[in-house]
Amino acid sequence: MVNEGASSTIVDTDPHEHLEFAPFVGKEFNTEDDAKEFYNNFAYRRGFSIRKGHHYTSAKLKKVTMVQYVCSMEGFPNKPTNQSTPEKEKAYTRTGCKARFKVRLQGGVWKVSVFEDIHNHPLVTSPAKKGSLRSHRKLDYEDKEYTKDNFSRVRHGGTKNLKFKRKGAINEIASQNRKLVSMDVEALLVHFQKKQEKDPEFFYDAEVDESGRLKNMFWVDGRARRAFQEFGDVVTFDTNFKANKYSMPLAPFIGMNHHRMPIIFGIAMLRSEEKVSLIWLFQTWVKAMYDKEPRAIITNEDEDSAMRIAIKEAFPNTIHRCCQWHVMRKASDHLGAIYSIKPGFEDELKRVINRSMTVSEFEKGWRDMLRNYDLGNNRHLKVMYEKRSEWVPAYFRGVFFADMSTTHISESANSPLKLWTNDHSSMYQFVLQVEKTVGGIWANESDEDIANMKAVPELSSFHLIEKDAHQVYTSKVMSIFKGILKKTQLGEVNEVEKDALYEVAINDHPIIQNWIPETYIIKINKSEELVSCSCKRYEFEGLLCSHAIKVMHHVRMFHLPNRYIMKRWCKDANACTKRSNFERSMEFGSTQELQAIRFATLKPQVMKLLKMASRSSNAFKLFQKILDVAEQQMQEVTDKQETLTCEIDTSTRIPSQVILEPPISQCKEKRKQPQRFNPQSEAKKPRRCGTCGSNKGGHNSRTCPLKKVQGRKREDDDVDSEEGQDVESDGAYEYEDLSG
Repeated sequence: MVNEGASSTIVDTDPHEHLEFAPFVGKEFNTEDDAKEFYNNFAYRRGFSIRKGHHYTSAKLKKVTMVQYVCSMEGFPNKPTNQSTPEKEKAYTRTGCKARFKVRLQGGVWKVSVFEDIHNHPLVTSPAKKGSLRSHRKLDYEDKEYTKDNFSRVRHGGTKNLKFKRKGAINEIASQNRKLVSMDVEALLVHFQKKQEKDPEFFYDAEVDESGRLKNMFWVDGRARRAFQEFGDVVTFDTNFKANKYSMPLAPFIGMNHHRMPIIFGIAMLRSEEKVSLIWLFQTWVKAMYDKEPRAIITNEDEDSAMRIAIKEAFPNTIHRCCQWHVMRKASDHLGAIYSIKPGFEDELKRVINRSMTVSEFEKGWRDMLRNYDLGNNRHLKVMYEKRSEWVPAYFRGVFFADMSTTHISESANSPLKLWTNDHSSMYQFVLQVEKTVGGIWANESDEDIANMKAVPELSSFHLIEKDAHQVYTSKVMSIFKGILKKTQLGEVNEVEKDALYEVAINDHPIIQNWIPETYIIKINKSEELVSCSCKRYEFEGLLCSHAIKVMHHVRMFHLPNRYIMKRWCKDANACTKRSNFERSMEFGSTQELQAIRFATLKPQVMKLLKMASRSSNAFKLFQKILDVAEQQMQEVTDKQETLTCEIDTSTRIPSQVILEPPISQCKEKRKQPQRFNPQSEAKKPRRCGTCGSNKGGHNSRTCPLKKVQGRKREDDDVDSEEGQDVESDGAYEYEDLSG
């Protein structure tokens, strides 16, 4: 059904499917609350939220006799008079929707007098997201009882009726955990098998060593496999987090979704980070992602070549980049003393690294920096320069990295695990906590989808390009794009060749002090709506830069060309991810992904029929006849099509033998994290004694030898003066000997 609203036309879902639950004029309710609950339940089925519009109180009866409930997007926002754009904008959620539900008190009952169900905004169709709508976010009595710290209280009618104490409950939990000893991996595999029954696209695989112990484990859910097809262009890979009793690093593949939030594309646990294990993991991961490789991958700086070689062998077409933040942190450790004795060097180093637009510009700036600060022989600067092609931004300006240059998004995804896991967690417990973190990430994405569906952001300028961007970009991306539009006020446009080549010169900056003038070259073709800038921001981030937009305005191009709207930043970027398996199974094509989806969709139904057919001989014979006919018909269909050569990988090939636990890491207390490198120049100075002032001898004011001498002196104060002088001179000699 197509609804026409005040501002736009929205394709709505069919309201007739909810007809039996829909209100109608004349319907009666006993109380006002019954009417509200009925309309709210109807709103939940339709996919919108409600709120109270207004009511009428009878002066004669002195009570409410009319109440009107409206869609939560009824009316229009009260726009602020201040037109400045705050750093974090509030998205407006009013679109002037006309849907309403009015009831009146007549003859002691509440009757529906007005009912309109026409919306001018999208309705929520996903059941998982309907619960996020405001009028549906509530806990009933049973839900509240379930959330209490001990469900058994409710079950038994109160704490007084419990037949155990709190200590007994704790002991029972500990007993359950002890059962995992020598069964940790087995419990985990059973857990994965149950997940695969619920999610046919769930994938897991394991590798064992020569002694039959678990060596590596990998798993990923079906939603992540689908999401990778949309957002798997850039991933980060980090193995720094270890919080289980086996000291097996957690190795997640993490990307960025259209809300610029982390999204996990698969998780692994590795016994070692050797080349063989990494190659196994990367190849298994690509198989799970339907043989699709990422376009780019970011890892931490690697001292040895294991990671580098494994990525090159497993992802031959993927561009590998090291985390710039880790490189600069290590540089700070090594060059900290130089920063302090050579003022301006740190700022110059960062400027050469981050502001160089081309490789040649970077290399020239690096040579000039070494010459100006006389650092040509610095060993660490030489190491940084030798590896420059692995981390310097100038080498990656023309490659799409979704504006990522570090692995910080991996650390933000791992941070919840640090609160709920420790170095004594079993593998099974660890995986359960990981799954909770993944579930939280999916919930956050759904909440953002809902917020973007309802939001009507306020324009901060009169740019038509901003209006175009608001219609397609998510709110997080739009806030970045508004910052880009602000920067179009900087600089001047110089025409080199009319309607073809321009320069944008930024000679000064109103905020940044000691600004170094910059010039950008913009090529443009107005007729074909083509534009490119030497800063290559669109190629790297997927958003047009301020220099290109400034020239577009100069040549009177006022709209955002469709070719420069990257789908991965749009509101509907994850539309395919949210579609059901059945919908995607009907798509035309024979790719490996579609074949696997069709197989996974049919498998539960076929398994159900097999169980029914095995219950009796008559059912078995009937099913056998059905299979014969179906096989003949399927053969006729497949003969008319090309032979499909790609192999369908729908199950996990886990070794048939029992998999033993990996060796437990010996650790009584919390394991120490890797320490930062402390160069000799930053060596800690010896502590100076507060009593004698000496920094030698390895003592402090509490253990100072001078205190002992002074103590003996006080004890001998009653002795004659000659003996006191001897003691004093002996004490002075002893102190000088120890401190010197």
